[in-house]
Amino acid sequence: MEIDGNTLIFIIVLLFLFFSNPSGDGVTSQYEYNQLQTLKDQFRREHLQFHNMTSDLNFQNITGLKLSYHDIVENPELNATYPIEGKDYEHWAASDEYMILPSEIINEIKQNVWNEEKNVFPPNITSTLHGQITLKSNDKFQKIPMPIPRFYEPPDDFSQNRPKSGETYPSEWPNYGELHNVTFDRGEIVVQISAASVASSSYDRKTERFFNTQSDKWRLLQLQIDFSDNSEQEKHSMTGRAVYDVARGRILAMSQSAKFHSIFAFPHYMNLDGKEEESKATFDEVKQLLDEYWNASDYVNTLTMGSLQNWYDLANYRCEYVVFLQLEPWKDFTPDQIKIIDDELTWPLGRQANLSHLPHVNISSGFLYSPDCGVALQLGGVSGPRYELQIRTIRIHLLFGIGLLAAQIYLLLTQMHNTNTPSSVNKMSFWCFSMMNLVDGSLALIYVVASGIFIELYLPLVMSAFACFILATVFETRYLISIYASQLNEHNVGIMTLLRGNAHHEERITPTVIPDEASISSSLYGRLFFTLVISTFVILSSTSWPRDLRTMFEYACITVLNSYWIPQIIRNAIKGNEPRRRRHLEDSQRQRQNKMPLLWKFVIGTSIIRITPVIYVFTYPSNVLRHHKDVRFVVILILWLFFQIAVLYSQDILGARWFLPQYSIPEGYSYHKGMALADVLEHGGSSDYCVDCAICMNDIPLYVNEVPETHKIDRNSYMVTPCSHVFHTQCLESWMSYKLQCPVCRAPLPPL
Repeated sequence: MEIDGNTLIFIIVLLFLFFSNPSGDGVTSQYEYNQLQTLKDQFRREHLQFHNMTSDLNFQNITGLKLSYHDIVENPELNATYPIEGKDYEHWAASDEYMILPSEIINEIKQNVWNEEKNVFPPNITSTLHGQITLKSNDKFQKIPMPIPRFYEPPDDFSQNRPKSGETYPSEWPNYGELHNVTFDRGEIVVQISAASVASSSYDRKTERFFNTQSDKWRLLQLQIDFSDNSEQEKHSMTGRAVYDVARGRILAMSQSAKFHSIFAFPHYMNLDGKEEESKATFDEVKQLLDEYWNASDYVNTLTMGSLQNWYDLANYRCEYVVFLQLEPWKDFTPDQIKIIDDELTWPLGRQANLSHLPHVNISSGFLYSPDCGVALQLGGVSGPRYELQIRTIRIHLLFGIGLLAAQIYLLLTQMHNTNTPSSVNKMSFWCFSMMNLVDGSLALIYVVASGIFIELYLPLVMSAFACFILATVFETRYLISIYASQLNEHNVGIMTLLRGNAHHEERITPTVIPDEASISSSLYGRLFFTLVISTFVILSSTSWPRDLRTMFEYACITVLNSYWIPQIIRNAIKGNEPRRRRHLEDSQRQRQNKMPLLWKFVIGTSIIRITPVIYVFTYPSNVLRHHKDVRFVVILILWLFFQIAVLYSQDILGARWFLPQYSIPEGYSYHKGMALADVLEHGGSSDYCVDCAICMNDIPLYVNEVPETHKIDRNSYMVTPCSHVFHTQCLESWMSYKLQCPVCRAPLPPL
């Protein structure tokens, strides 16, 4: 059946209309439309309560804030409903009677975490911080039940149009304790801080605008916190908005999900000092910040089904967290100096800013508490460079890497020029360059993926990807095709036959015509591309593996991929080059045929270029990948690489097979040999025992085993192929410089 162009276009349009969303909010059914409208109505009601709230009023009907810690202590079976009989909604104080935090945690934050004194702190703290985290308690505190509204749940069947009413409590969730429990005592934490100072509305999502009129006092941030045990067997994460007190260096972050609308809790929870005048001012300023964000982002109208489904998943599988962080002040800087530094990092114009000595963003103290899981964790030693400085460092390293790639391309072109004949290319190892190609091609794909993630590094990443792509897919793959084509006649040949140097095996049918490079390039390109995609997928997937397994995989891959000279050592032994002292006694043409196929500047240069990134990652403590330091592994790897080069050099000096026992080396095929009288007559030999050379069409006098008078003829003056065709030595050697096929029958010829 044939489909014309118009029918195909009609089908595509029909499928597009069928699968496309009826609106930009991701709604695909009446049920989902009602779900989303219910969510938006809920947020509108809660924002109205928040808008009318003052610093001395308690929370009312706001999701996740209906119960305080004191409520649960007094009545552990109490449901999170509104209003609760006897609950005080007309007052507010920084105590467990009104907050979801126990008194012990509140006192810990006030005394040991947050600093009430004003100091000099950087307004822009966008960075990625690394440090340690310690479990303080996971069963000491009461867990506050935070139910999930049932309208979040998907429909039971397609006929259902209205979302369900009511709420689902944690006791009704399967495996709740297993999914939320933190079991390790000590682990590692990564805190990613990014600014949230711009917003876009649902009417104009492409245009972002600043909304914060108090940027000198308060900043709205986005925090991503990931923590795990040291072996990374157990992982937890939290994502949410944060409010940054620029004057005091305090950061308050909270997660948000279907069971916790934390955006309305920030003004109250920034007030833990208890001073009435300061508390009121803080409350009003933080409330203004959130109102500006709410209005600028058109918060309700930007909610989509993706938001609803994501919050529902988070509520089911993650704890809610309230995070308190205290930054370390920059005492050696004035606010004016910090402003100059920020301006130079944001818009580099060569200002007088000493960026090389800019201190890290350090968290002097921090605390995480989960009200619904009762987990308390403490941070320590959390530090990291400013994001802009990190980007500058990565950009410099990428440019240095591009220089290494350019040097590798030059060395490869030199090597390709040195092996510009089929006989010399045949001596190269296909697997040696396949290993190099695998590394370079995988790097190209990884750079492409990274360029879409790190927008600030798009240009250097694309340049690096392009350089790797050119090296892997143009030069290396082209060289691999030439090598593969020259060795095609050796496929399915035993190792003893290869050592003998005869590709004409008695037990197999040899093709009379070897496919040229054009005919095999498409299949080889497809195979190499498939291998690159699979290897890149495995490499990227390994980043999420447990640390022990990931480390084992990493060390094994680096060791194997830095063994690229081993296949060439084996190939040299198969081809059997003569020792260097014997090559000096031969004529110039034979010397060229017997020389080592690899240029020494290619061997040394390639080894240095490819080991340099490994040395940097494993020995430089502040490497951009934050990889652990392991000098011992680098030393072992360098010694292993040096051993491979030493074996290659010994093969050049002593002969490619010096390490093989003499009895294990079969006699190689000799082109210079006498012929039987029957073979001479079969190939049209004349009465004077001569045959015609099919290349120059002149007579060739032969050494005939049964005729003694012919034994004066020099057997080196002619060559007999495995298919029993005879040529002048000079004629066939010139021919074999371009093709390893018999000029008469096109049968494959063993290289010289």
